[in-house]
Order: sequence, then C-alpha cells, then structure tokens
Amino acid sequence: MRQVNPRLGTVGVNPMRERIYRHLVQQGQARTASEVADATGTTHRASREILHALEGQGLVTRSATNPPSYTASPPELALEALIAQRDKELAQVRLFAKELQVEFREAAEHSGAADLVEVVVGRERVVRHYLHLFGAAKHEVAALTKPPYVAAPETLDVLDAEHASIRRGVRCRSVYDSELFDEAGTLRLVEQSIDMGEEVRSMGGLPMKLAVFDQQVGFVPLKLNQPEAGVLVVHPSPLLDALIALFDGVWARAVPLRPNPAPSTDGQDDRARRVLMLMSAGLKDESIARALRTSRRTVQKHVTQLMSMLGARTRFQAALLARERGWVGAEAASMSRAVRREPDSPRTADCRATPS
Repeated sequence: MRQVNPRLGTVGVNPMRERIYRHLVQQGQARTASEVADATGTTHRASREILHALEGQGLVTRSATNPPSYTASPPELALEALIAQRDKELAQVRLFAKELQVEFREAAEHSGAADLVEVVVGRERVVRHYLHLFGAAKHEVAALTKPPYVAAPETLDVLDAEHASIRRGVRCRSVYDSELFDEAGTLRLVEQSIDMGEEVRSMGGLPMKLAVFDQQVGFVPLKLNQPEAGVLVVHPSPLLDALIALFDGVWARAVPLRPNPAPSTDGQDDRARRVLMLMSAGLKDESIARALRTSRRTVQKHVTQLMSMLGARTRFQAALLARERGWVGAEAASMSRAVRREPDSPRTADCRATPS
C-alpha cells in the first residue's frame, strides 16, 4: 500500500487508523477485516480493532453480515463531525484557561514581590522564553532596542517570531536607539521589519532595553553591557506599570521612521530619502555615511540638496519642513532636540538586537 503523510492527527485519528480509513476510501466498496488486513499488511486482530475504533469515530459503517464488512463514511461529513467535536473540546480548554487566569491573578495579588519578578539566566533559556512570549502575544509587543547587540543564530528566530506575530494581527512597536543606524546591515534589517508591518521610531540615548508583551509581561536585561547575564521577567505589578509608562513616554517623543519617507515625484532618489530619514532621526553626517556605506562628502551633497529643496537654512529647520510635507514623522523636531550622540562612539554589531 502506498505510504502517505498522516494528516488527521489533529482530529484524533492516529496514523494507522488514517491509513486504513484511506484504504477504504480508495476502495469505494465494503471490505471485511481480513481483506483490510491482507491489503494493508496488518494482522487480522489489529485490523478488527482499528476498524472498531474507526466505527466509533464515525469514519466507517459496519454491515450486519457475518463476517461483517466495513465501508468508509463520506469524508466531508465524517471529518466535519470530528472537527466540530475538536472545536468543542478546544472551547472548553479556553474556558478553563480563563478560570486558571483568574486564579493566577488572585494568587499574584496575594503573593510576595518575589512572585512578581522572575529571573531567567542562560542564553538558551532566555531566547526560548522570549520566543515563547512572542508566540503567545495576542495584541501588542512593544520594545526599546539599543546597543550592545549580540550576533547569534537566534537573531533570525527572533525576526521570524516577530514577523509571524505581525501576520496574525499582533501590533509590533519598536523604538531604536539612533546609534544602531551606524551599521548598514542593522538598517536593512530595520527596513525589512518596517516592510513587514512593524511600527518603528528612533530616539537617541534610550535609557534601557525593554520588551512588553500584551501589557502583561515585561522583559528586561539584568545588565545592559552583559547580555549573557540574563533577564528579569516582570509580571503584572506597579513595576510593570512603570515600564509601560516609560515606553509610552519614549514612543511619544521618538521619530517615526519609514523606508521611503518621500514620494519619487519630489525628486528624491532612494539614497536621498534614506539620508533624510536618518538626518531627521538626529544622526550626524559621519554616522549617516557609515550606515549607508557611502562617503561623508556624498551625504553632505544630499543634505545640501534636501535643504535647498525644502528652503531650509539649518538641519533642524529641514526636519520641521520635511515633517510639514509628510516626508518624515510628525515628531521630527522633538527628535532633533532629543538626540545627543558623540560622533566617535563605538560601532555596534551588524545584527538585530537579540532579547538578551
């Protein structure tokens, strides 16, 4: 008998039962247990037991003859009944989950501080916990992202988890420290996330790295300069409320970033648009040149052209005018005031920030 990949495990039909059910579907007529056993290579006893189980699931019907013969039930009707039963079981699990959540919250309200903050150490455990939180998120993931970053294979797993969350309707908001744009590779990854639907803003001098999932769980590195040290997992508490308020405050003052802040009809090529985006985020010419892998002279040329097009005499005025034309986010002016960065600060790793 031709081997096929099992497909019915999610509705409670194990591979051997599925194999025999498919055999009866393909035969299109009644078969005895002995005939099924000979055709599928099973013992006669196993064949009878499986057919009896399939009858109990409504997938086959048994004749009144002696010996009895078995016929496959119409797949659409039979499987729809199993799907409905599984949906009912899952609905009961959801109700039970809500009951457990109530118990969890009640226990948290009466527990000590140690129960509200969990310490997770070890890179593998941290990444696994982070991916779990991303996979469980239903509404929103909010993050503050800044150096130092750790280049690791898990970075792609984190990006995949974020993109999967966006595809299922989870809102992802991130504020990146403007220092990360010193690296072209990091800039490309950020732009890919923007294309996937992540809402991205930039600000200089972020106070910390942070991720908040559904406003129910906070994820904070123990030591900013030692990502491998572990993280604090903060559960609902005044501390989590403070972390949420911190993110909201930073988000309100940060500059929205878009991969193409101005339409082509304004006479800007792709590099000029990127220069405008990074200039509005507060980066200086040296940093923009490093991020775009071009020369400082080329950046200065684009800046001069942009200021001329906008009729601006200063970079700050250019950010204001670009905001008015919708070329950059509405908070560009506050961003230009907020960014305070030394031109010779250390370069960051060419990768996306990992959770630890």
